[in-house]
Amino acid sequence: MNAPEKQKQEIWFARRFPVGHPRTGMAPVHWKGWMMFAVFIACMAVGALGFVLSAIGGQFLWGVVVFTAMTAMGAGMLLIAVAQHGDQEKTVAEYKTNA
Repeated sequence: MNAPEKQKQEIWFARRFPVGHPRTGMAPVHWKGWMMFAVFIACMAVGALGFVLSAIGGQFLWGVVVFTAMTAMGAGMLLIAVAQHGDQEKTVAEYKTNA
């Protein structure tokens, strides 16, 4: 993806630390970024509920599989969104000062 295409695209996430810092964490700067975090948490909650219900029914291993699958799905969606809508150059602080 070229730089002009990236600029046209909506940015949902930005770096937490400046370029050159060893930590490369991303944080939401748009409401859609916050919604992606909410979707991840919801996937974990649904997986936990599935685990509890399966464990109550005596299917402990099935519950582990359900929780793991739901958590992996939520994490995968979040990571894809960060990769597609993340700004690797600007920080969260820069977005806050420009808002």
